Amino acid sequence: MDEPGRRATGQADRIDVDRIEVDRVGLLTAEAARRRPDREAARLGERVVTFAGLHRWSESVAADLVASGVGPGDRVMIMLPNSLEVLAAVTAAWRIGAIAVPVVPIYRAHEIAQIVTDAQPSCVVTGERLGERALRAELDTCLAGAGLDPAVRYVVGDDHDPAAGWRAMPAPDAVPAPGAVPAPGAVAAPVVLPDPAPPEVECLRLYTSGTTSAPKGARLASPALITGAWKFHTDLGLDERDVGLALAPVTHIAGLLAACLVPLTCGAGAVLLPRWNVLGAVEAIDRHRATWSLGAAVFLNDMVEHYEGRADDLHKLTYFVSGGASTAPGLIERADRLGIRAMRTYGMTETAGPATLAGPEATLEQRANWDGPIVDGLDVQIVDDERRPVPAGAEGHIRIRGEQVMLGYSDPGATRAAMPDGWFYPGDLGLIDENRWMRITGRTKDIINRGGEKLSSADIEAAIQCHPEVAAAAVIGVPHDRLGEAVCAFVVGRSPEAPPTPEVLADFLLRTGLAKVKVPREWHFLEALPITASGKVQKHILRGQAGSH
Repeated sequence: MDEPGRRATGQADRIDVDRIEVDRVGLLTAEAARRRPDREAARLGERVVTFAGLHRWSESVAADLVASGVGPGDRVMIMLPNSLEVLAAVTAAWRIGAIAVPVVPIYRAHEIAQIVTDAQPSCVVTGERLGERALRAELDTCLAGAGLDPAVRYVVGDDHDPAAGWRAMPAPDAVPAPGAVPAPGAVAAPVVLPDPAPPEVECLRLYTSGTTSAPKGARLASPALITGAWKFHTDLGLDERDVGLALAPVTHIAGLLAACLVPLTCGAGAVLLPRWNVLGAVEAIDRHRATWSLGAAVFLNDMVEHYEGRADDLHKLTYFVSGGASTAPGLIERADRLGIRAMRTYGMTETAGPATLAGPEATLEQRANWDGPIVDGLDVQIVDDERRPVPAGAEGHIRIRGEQVMLGYSDPGATRAAMPDGWFYPGDLGLIDENRWMRITGRTKDIINRGGEKLSSADIEAAIQCHPEVAAAAVIGVPHDRLGEAVCAFVVGRSPEAPPTPEVLADFLLRTGLAKVKVPREWHFLEALPITASGKVQKHILRGQAGSH
């Protein structure tokens, strides 16, 4: 970065950054460009964009969208690996009052088809390829299957061969990508941009699998996003002297916060990684003097193990905010011995980031054994089965309300189920002490938390049961040292004497378009699944069997 980050020592020495006085995310780039035009907003490798450059780029993409017929309320779907183009596309959508719909590229045809049907995008942004996958071709197939023909189809990358209907996304005018040429639909004359969406209107939709078979679109408005990002200044002390490392996909809430929203609100620039690689991460931290990061415990675990095996004294993060999956106390303690103040946090897409966040003054015991104090502005309660608040320290169901909470899901039925009385019930169990510190103790929803990605058991079960040789299937999460949980499947074959092999089933799931992260790592074959009198699978029995195999 152009201004190396310092190792923050606490709130006492931070810069008192004035909160950006805008109430709509569509105005964030303009305000950030006014305050710190030449400060690096984000970097990926040798590609850099300043706050002023990001604003100009965002305006250019916004003008192209408007000239092509995209406007307020339209959905702009972005399915890209980590890149600066994600930031430009998301902020451009916000600038014109459209709804940004980032989609994590781990999803494949199975999930993408469901998402495009729900989102009905007017613009899609993707890359030509991702590894062996043809992203553009996958998206074309899913759009055709849903009967959709978006007004704009952008393809990102210098080596693509644009097909009919696709064109290059406008390149950054400040730092053009190598070989970039003006898009065929580039705007020649000034375009009047519509106003950003009002504060109470949806501006971001993020899809999370949750507990249902289809991904659910969490609908978020500007106040939730701005408030969620600002907590990293008020609670953690981040300011314009800090540099963040964006480890998670930028199309995920954690990556979007680290790479986009925290920089725009707090001034802390971001270094993006193209993909997770522990050596690349520690080298980027040292080279750019990164001071903080946000992500799943698996990232912290990999970095701690790497540092413990090295004798040299590399620059390390000051803070690592660990969320998305359970973080073992021992991992927090090991990080602390290396000089990294790691802390557990509780948050999710539906709360636009952290619902709890510890500050620099938190003790090691607190950071290792609690998920942090509840952030100001959120009302979090623990209730019993009848939704009655329980005393401090008692375990119960978590419910949340406040400015950071989503408007609801894109599916009204899912909204009614999760927010039956104005409170959001995430399906987690926990307790809150008399000082508002919270600890998560379990989950009531049937999801698998694999390295921070929430995977639906029902979705994976349905996919397995599509195999012609499978009579029944049940999927659970089992403990995994590195990822927190791994996917485990119990299968009943139509011919119990000769059930399909794990290799056959895994290949089948990949060929049907299921995301690779959802393919079970552990398989068990039974003559019958244990069920209750009402026909429900007794997964607690399966969990016991998984541990005994």
